[in-house]
Amino acid sequence: MADEDKSLPAEENPRHGMAQRYMQAAHDELAAKEAAKPRSQRTRPSGEPSAVTFLPSISLSTILHVVLLMPALTFAGLATLWCYVLLDTYFIAGRIVVIPTGIVLFATASYASAFYIGIIESTSHGHTSPDDTLAGGWQDWFWTMPSTLGMLVIAIGVGYGISVVTPQETVRVTALTAWLAYPILQLSSLETASPLAPLSIPILRTLVTRPIAWILFYANSLAVFAIVVFIAKAAWRDPPYFTVAVMGPILAVVLLIYAWLLGQLARWLALRGT
Repeated sequence: MADEDKSLPAEENPRHGMAQRYMQAAHDELAAKEAAKPRSQRTRPSGEPSAVTFLPSISLSTILHVVLLMPALTFAGLATLWCYVLLDTYFIAGRIVVIPTGIVLFATASYASAFYIGIIESTSHGHTSPDDTLAGGWQDWFWTMPSTLGMLVIAIGVGYGISVVTPQETVRVTALTAWLAYPILQLSSLETASPLAPLSIPILRTLVTRPIAWILFYANSLAVFAIVVFIAKAAWRDPPYFTVAVMGPILAVVLLIYAWLLGQLARWLALRGT
């Protein structure tokens, strides 16, 4: 019988098939245990990152979602501006459009937040695609906002608190502090998998162990923000309807670029170890 099994091709050998099933079951079990671990305890990919590793690998769906975000952000911005003008000039009419405007803002912010967090997480794994986070319904999109807008609010709050005790201009100090603190808070909340833990020791440690990666990220993000400010100043009109119409599509692109940079930073830190 043993001789007959050996004479069979590998594809038809029952022992070979059984061994493959056992190996696959063991692989699935290990993958499930790895996924259940906190991010800081997961096995890091081995090997040094190469230049090819960090070339953009962006799915077509990412581009499609950016195209959808452009009119969504523009419409939400124009609706908010119009609501503000009505409240200032025709208060009763403004009160009528407050609730519809709030619904538009809520839906747009939820969609943009889910897209943003999806770009960061997917890019940190090597391929940029927001499909996983956008696969759920609007409730799932909404619950991404504590991990995105929540971290931004904390960063702005820290900046404002620092500006109160310093003689410098409030807006400038707040913006500078938020620019420095936000990526730390964002990566920390993703590493701990909770917006209630916006500071992570492994992420804070990388500020010392991987300073070049952080410097490159801050330099690139500063260049992006400088371009946005330049365009906003060039497009400024009063009243700013034209400005909002111009900045809506640009902000959609900036959202993608910044999330991609943050995802690449997370990928670099993960590959090199924290």
